[in-house]
Amino acid sequence: MVRHQPADDERKLLRRETDIAAIPSPLLRQIHEYLESKRGTRAVPAWSDIDPAEIVRLLPNILVVTVEYDPLRIFYRLAGTQIVEFRGEVTGYYLDSVPWNMPATRMAVQESYEMAVRSRAPLFAEAEIRTIHDTHRRIFSGIWPLAPAPDAPIDRCIAAEDYGTLTRADLP
Repeated sequence: MVRHQPADDERKLLRRETDIAAIPSPLLRQIHEYLESKRGTRAVPAWSDIDPAEIVRLLPNILVVTVEYDPLRIFYRLAGTQIVEFRGEVTGYYLDSVPWNMPATRMAVQESYEMAVRSRAPLFAEAEIRTIHDTHRRIFSGIWPLAPAPDAPIDRCIAAEDYGTLTRADLP
C-alpha cells in the first residue's frame, strides 16, 4: 500500500473543551448530535449503534480508532478522505508511529484520546496550523468514546477534524 506522506504535521494545541457549545464547528456539532442520538440512556454509544449510511456526508472528516490498553495505544482503523488529504494515510498506523507527526502533535493527540477514554465523555479541541503564507489558521477536532456495553471498557473512538476553509495547498 502506498502511503501519502505530507510535510511534518505541526499543530499547536490552543485549548481542549468538554462542552460542544464552546466549539464553533457546525460539522462537529452534527457528529455530536448524531452520536448523542445513538447513545440513548447509556453514557456512550456502542460501535454497533453507528450506521455509516446515516452520516455519509460527514464520513470524509471522520477517523475510527481502536483503543488498546496496557499501555493505552490508539490504532487508526479508518480515515475519511479529507483526513487523508490533510494528514496523509493513517489507516493501519498506531498514533505513536505515524512518521510525519511532530512529537508535540503526537503527544497532544495522545493526551486528548487518553482524556476522552478515561472520562468516557467527548472531548473537543482547537488547534492552530501555520500556512505556507506564514499565517495561522484554526482547526477543530472532537473525540467520542464508544463501548460495547454500559460497564465495558472503551474499545473504539470516533474522531473528527474540521479544517474550515483551509486547503491542502495552504500547508507546507
